[in-house]
Amino acid sequence: MAQPFYELKCGTNQYPWGNIGKESLSARLCSQQPGYGDDGPKSDFKLQEDKPYAEMWMGTYPVLPSYIAKTGEDLQDVLDKYPNELVGEQMLKKFGHSKVPYLPKVLSIAKALPLQVHPNKDLSAKLHKENPDDFTDPNHKPEIALALSKFEAFCGFKPTEQIASLMKLDCMKKFLPEGGESNFTKETVKEVVRNILTADDDSLASTYEAITSTSPSSFGPDSYIPKLAPRLASQYEKKDPGVLVALITMNFLTLNPGEAIFIPEDGIHA
Repeated sequence: MAQPFYELKCGTNQYPWGNIGKESLSARLCSQQPGYGDDGPKSDFKLQEDKPYAEMWMGTYPVLPSYIAKTGEDLQDVLDKYPNELVGEQMLKKFGHSKVPYLPKVLSIAKALPLQVHPNKDLSAKLHKENPDDFTDPNHKPEIALALSKFEAFCGFKPTEQIASLMKLDCMKKFLPEGGESNFTKETVKEVVRNILTADDDSLASTYEAITSTSPSSFGPDSYIPKLAPRLASQYEKKDPGVLVALITMNFLTLNPGEAIFIPEDGIHA
């Protein structure tokens, strides 16, 4: 018989960008709630002060599923036993399965995440079919991020005209495609990003040096760029192309507690 409530035993990922030890909210939650540790759901979570903890997951995603705290059952197994009661006929009909169709996470971020794009549903299904080891899920992944504390994010590309203005800086012109300076379009943005991502280390390092030695007023509304650049470079390195892509082409947002952003499918973010 299905129960009205189930206490879950949840795990946390240990990605390198997570906060260390007790500095990580996801780790503290797993230690205070019935989280499970390195040995799987049969063992209790034990916080280690020298490890990074990035994301506490709650749901049925197979990489880090949740379990029923009292019995140790996989949450998905319980949903499969009582699909109508726990998932509902409407959801079963819509999705064709009893999996939880969303994945709540608690993120604890110590440094900028790598550039990411979650592809749309059709492309996700195609990539999963062709290469399931690297693309483990056939679904798209639009995301909502709700800030629990001050939260910084790179989200989506800046308006084309704003990127075009930044590309007029002498240090950035080398990344323009032929004719791009006089006719700057969304296709030009794609070429600029491609040129940055494929640039050699020396070119990227010299561009970083030029940006950080340029007056903030030269960047127009993006005057934060020369100040933010050293923070990113200290987390990765000044020749990392992602640093330049984020600073020049992407929106930089700061959220206060309670504010949120939505990232659609195919939306670049970090």
